Amino acid sequence: MRHWAIRFAVEGDLKQAAQIWNERASLLQQSDDIQPLNPDRILDWQRQARSWLTNDKCGFFVGEVDMSISGYMVIMISEGPAGLGPAVVGKVVDMAIELHESRPGLSGALLDEARKWLKARDVGYLTVDVPARYPVEEAFWRAQGARLRFNQNWLTLF
Repeated sequence: MRHWAIRFAVEGDLKQAAQIWNERASLLQQSDDIQPLNPDRILDWQRQARSWLTNDKCGFFVGEVDMSISGYMVIMISEGPAGLGPAVVGKVVDMAIELHESRPGLSGALLDEARKWLKARDVGYLTVDVPARYPVEEAFWRAQGARLRFNQNWLTLF
């Protein structure tokens, strides 16, 4: 059985993480084409990921197996809903696990690290947007104790 190490991401991880992101985005596109894939999507994602590395309100964690990135999770501390509690929440900004080989427990290990990071910053809630047509992710979050709060809808205007 392989074991992984969960650690903070560094610039050198972005190429592998971008490939994992692209595989997930391509898979999700097959069942939900509401957002087309940008031809420069990998470079765009890497540019965004660099900003996460330097943002003190972001926790960018990678799961490394045999010196290779097998998954990542990015969380951000943000304001909670106006007029409602809590005043501050964590939000899963991005998360993906390598699809070609099973990594049982890696998603949970990334979430555990995110929980520790948020707890150290006195943030007691985490929000996540789960793809509507991807039951694997929905099942993962339910198993973690997440509860559905909003249904997000997209309306094409033109």
